[in-house]
Amino acid sequence: MRVRDIMIQDVYVAHERDVVRDVLKQFSMRRIGGMPIVSDDSRLVGYISDGDVMRALGKHYDMGPYLAFGAYFFPVDIDTFESSDIDSDSLRDNVLQVCAKNVMDIGRKRVISVSEDDDVVHVAELLAKKNIKKVPVVKEGKLIGIVSRGDVVRAVVQKFVTA
Repeated sequence: MRVRDIMIQDVYVAHERDVVRDVLKQFSMRRIGGMPIVSDDSRLVGYISDGDVMRALGKHYDMGPYLAFGAYFFPVDIDTFESSDIDSDSLRDNVLQVCAKNVMDIGRKRVISVSEDDDVVHVAELLAKKNIKKVPVVKEGKLIGIVSRGDVVRAVVQKFVTA
């Protein structure tokens, strides 16, 4: 079985001039945790994930990325936290600063990708070895699809379990 047989061709993408705020809206609206970043001519130039955003938030605020991320996207009463070190104005400023950044500032520029001709077993091994959830599919440098761990599992189940 080849990647072309299981890849998703209708891929949500970020463009290299987008800001993080726009990507986060897409993450929330589409219930996804990452997307390839493409140039105007559809060349794969990066990948941005919710983990990248959380790392960026953690760098901009000393209380940790998880709390910073959660406090912005899941509004809570910041005064209920026990720590007196938390300054809600500072948190808000730092989150807004990250949201205003270009996606290429926090996304990964070195992206692992596969070809549509690659074997699904190779993709499964790659996803497991690199501990990644999705891998872009490229042809001549241009994004043509994406394959997730779920796509691989569904393909295996279809072929061997339900057959």
